[in-house]
Amino acid sequence: MPVLEILAGLIMAAGVAMVAAAKKIVKKFGLDKKVTTEHESELDESELEEYRMLKATVNVKLYGMLVFLPGVILLLIAFNRM
Repeated sequence: MPVLEILAGLIMAAGVAMVAAAKKIVKKFGLDKKVTTEHESELDESELEEYRMLKATVNVKLYGMLVFLPGVILLLIAFNRM
């Protein structure tokens, strides 16, 4: 079962890397420009830019945690079979 443990570790490492580098990922791919906002008229330009950046960063961190979760489940399965 060391193959499952290694695979789980790699999957978890990828998820952690996504969470840790979320802000850089958002800036590199311009994901903050693609975020839709519901209340644009209530915010001024700087607040709107900050809100979009924060929302895009949280979305990337959420996806990183969704990548991390299968690694944890796989690790639990690998250690349960021992």
